[in-house]
Amino acid sequence: MLDWEKEAEILVGRFGTERVRVAIESLSEAYRSGKGTKGPRLDGEILVAAYLAVRFPATLAANRAVLRALRQSLQTRGVDPEFVPESLLDLGAGCGAAILAAQEAWPGLREVTAIEQIPAMVKMGKQLLPEVTWRTSALEAMEELPEHDVVMFSYSIGEDTGRAAAILARAWKAAGSLLIVIEAGTPRGFATIDAARTQLIGLGASIAAPCSAPAACPASGVDWCHFAARLNRSAVHRRLKGGSLGYEDEKFSYVAAWRGELRAGAPRVIRHPLVQPGRIEVELCEAPLRGKVLTTKKSKAHFRLARKLAWGDEFVLDAAAGPELADGDN
Repeated sequence: MLDWEKEAEILVGRFGTERVRVAIESLSEAYRSGKGTKGPRLDGEILVAAYLAVRFPATLAANRAVLRALRQSLQTRGVDPEFVPESLLDLGAGCGAAILAAQEAWPGLREVTAIEQIPAMVKMGKQLLPEVTWRTSALEAMEELPEHDVVMFSYSIGEDTGRAAAILARAWKAAGSLLIVIEAGTPRGFATIDAARTQLIGLGASIAAPCSAPAACPASGVDWCHFAARLNRSAVHRRLKGGSLGYEDEKFSYVAAWRGELRAGAPRVIRHPLVQPGRIEVELCEAPLRGKVLTTKKSKAHFRLARKLAWGDEFVLDAAAGPELADGDN
C-alpha cells in the first residue's frame, strides 16, 4: 500500500465511511463545476480524506499520462532526450500528486516548490513529500513567482477563472523551460485549456503537446479535446464509490508550452482507435494528417504502426512507413 493510500485509510477510519462518502460527492460536484477543492464547504481534514481517497489517484494518473506524452513529444520535436529539469514549481499543489508524477518522470529533480492555499492540504503534503518546499498561499496573492525549470498547474488554474490570465502570465514568466496546465476532460475544462493555449502562444510560447499547431486549436468552438488515463482503484476507493470494476478512467485536457523553438510535431490520436478485421480507423489531430485516417493491411508499415496506437499517442511515421498513407487508405 502506498503512503497516500495508508493516509486515506486512516482518515476514513477516523471520520467514518458514510461521512467521507458525502464529502466525496461534494468534492466531485465541485470538480464538475470547475471549482475544485475551493468548491466544497468542508472541514479541512475531511476534505483531505475525500481528496486522498478519490481525487489524488485520479490526479496522479492524469499527470503520469501527460508527462509520458510530453516527454515523447519533446523528443519527437528535437529536444535533447536527456533533457532533465532540476527544479519544479507546482501551483495549486493539493497534497502533491503532480509532484509525485514529475519525480517519477524526472528523477533528477532537486528543487521542488509546492504552493497550496488550503492548510490541511499543505499539512498532508508535508507528510507525504517532506523533501518538498511547501508554501501556504492563494495563487492570486502572489505577485511574483520563483523561477523554476518546470511550472505546473494540475486541476488548479480553472479554480481562479476571474484571475486565470494574470496568474498564467506570471507562471509563464517563472517557467525556465516548460509550463504545463491540466484540467478536467470536460467542455468546461477544455475551455480553460484552450484559453491558456491561446494566451501562451500570444506570449511567445511554442506548444509542445498535445498539439503543436501554432494557430487556433482545431477543436476550439467545435468539440473538446480530451484524453483518458486508467487507474487501479484502491480498496478504500472501491469501498467509498462502490461499483464492481477494479479500475476507473480519468478524463483530462492539457497543454504544455515550451520556451524556445520546436520542429514540427507528429499527429496525435484523439479518440480510441476503431479496430476491425483487416482495417484500423484512427482519428488524428495535427499536420501532416488531420481528421479520420483509415489504414488497411495492404499498407503494411502503417498498419503495423496503427495496431500499436492508443488514445493520446503520437502517430510517428518512420522512414520505413513512408511519408503518406497508400492510395485509397485515407
